[in-house]
Amino acid sequence: MTFKSYLESNGENCPKCGSTAIKASASPEKMKAGKMQVSMFCGTCGARWRDIYALSKAEEL
Repeated sequence: MTFKSYLESNGENCPKCGSTAIKASASPEKMKAGKMQVSMFCGTCGARWRDIYALSKAEEL
């Protein structure tokens, strides 16, 4: 798998080994300039990476 296929799978599988045993390894960092980062970890192969989220929409509750 690659980061391109990771994005295409909506972050469902590890970008290194394809496992679904992925989780956040730390709390999300505070949002800055409309973006937030979350450190991720694969429980199968041990890969680590960072997901970056961009604010694209807000809805009233």
